[in-house]
Amino acid sequence: MTSFDTFSPPVRRTAPLLQSLRAGQRVSFADIRDVLAPAVHLLDRLDTTPQDTEWHAEGSVAAHSALVVERAHDLADEAALRGDARAALILAAALHDVGKALTTREERDETGRVRLRSPRHARRGRDALALTLPDAGVPARLILAVLALVAAHHRLHRAVEDPLGRQVWLLARSVPLPLLVLLARADARGRVVMGGDTARGEDSADLLQVLAEEQGLWFTPGPDLLFPDPYVAWREELPQLLPGARPDLLHFALLAGIRDFEAGLIHTPHEAAARAYRAASGFGELTVLCGPSGSGKSSLAADFGDVVVSLDGLRAQLGRGVADQTVNGQVLQAAREAVRAGLRSRQRVVWDATNLRGSGRAGVLGLGYDYGALTRIVTAWTPAGELPARNAARLDPVPPGVLGQQLQNLEWPEVGEAHEVRFVTPDGTGHPPQEFFPC
Repeated sequence: MTSFDTFSPPVRRTAPLLQSLRAGQRVSFADIRDVLAPAVHLLDRLDTTPQDTEWHAEGSVAAHSALVVERAHDLADEAALRGDARAALILAAALHDVGKALTTREERDETGRVRLRSPRHARRGRDALALTLPDAGVPARLILAVLALVAAHHRLHRAVEDPLGRQVWLLARSVPLPLLVLLARADARGRVVMGGDTARGEDSADLLQVLAEEQGLWFTPGPDLLFPDPYVAWREELPQLLPGARPDLLHFALLAGIRDFEAGLIHTPHEAAARAYRAASGFGELTVLCGPSGSGKSSLAADFGDVVVSLDGLRAQLGRGVADQTVNGQVLQAAREAVRAGLRSRQRVVWDATNLRGSGRAGVLGLGYDYGALTRIVTAWTPAGELPARNAARLDPVPPGVLGQQLQNLEWPEVGEAHEVRFVTPDGTGHPPQEFFPC
């Protein structure tokens, strides 16, 4: 059974919990689980999710999570964290390993010994939380911070081992680094390692802090949990390097420059400005929509493009209806050619499909990079509990089983997949959708 086999109605019980966390009160893992589990069903499976005893002699994932929450409170007290910054850290500590309920399995190591592994559990946990935490009533901006912390708590090694140090910059765009370091330390201290050094897991956290401080990426978290912009200097310098440039060109120069810098292709804003001259006569835009059926993607299309390439529309045109999967090859070929044609004429093109997997999004976004376009991912961020009703109200609803499979397949978009990553969510009161930019 997965977390999406059944859908729960929205649950709004978090206000007292968040108030306590923001005020600095110690809240146990058990109490956090009691509040969130009606929406985040994976929490109820952590007591029975085992861990490899050599690295987690404390027992189940639930036992480990309870210790991590306690250590996170200790570290938050030492850092005098309050407000959303503290709430994000403690919630991430409670939720950081929920993905193990989906990924834990037995594997033989190089000696033939059977070990317990949980590959990609951090990202799988993040993906499962993305559409269930809203049902629990957690505010969107706080959710984005928790998702980033959960996904990144096993990525510190990659960042600190990058010889150019660019992965630290990418990480700084994705997550508040001081909170990530505190989470990594709490994770290390919340385990019992048999015959090993329990402090070893903190080495990467210490090195990440040193690298961030050296590169000017370290800050003191404020209570309002603002995501700092590591590229403030670039934003200030590019208009001076491109005097008289249009706002859209400056925006493109910044985003393309950031991507090239983090890829190790350039080193300074001057190089970003030089590359931007190629786009001075105009450039296309490619927006890739993301979200399960019924999440509201198509209603966003007109806001981002003049040419909308709809896979459902092409299936209806080339096949026997929007659900006709027998013409997928023709549909994809026609869709890609329509994108190419739009980008060649420097238009704003939207790719309207579920685009749930990162590999699928990358294939489409690659067309944008080939044509020198500004690329963007826009996620229709609708809570899982609202999707069945929204899907049923569509002219062509998908079967409930298909919707459940879509939610299991969802890979939440990450900073760095495109020049821009945006999340758009309705507020449920009839007001315009809210838009969130994590980068």
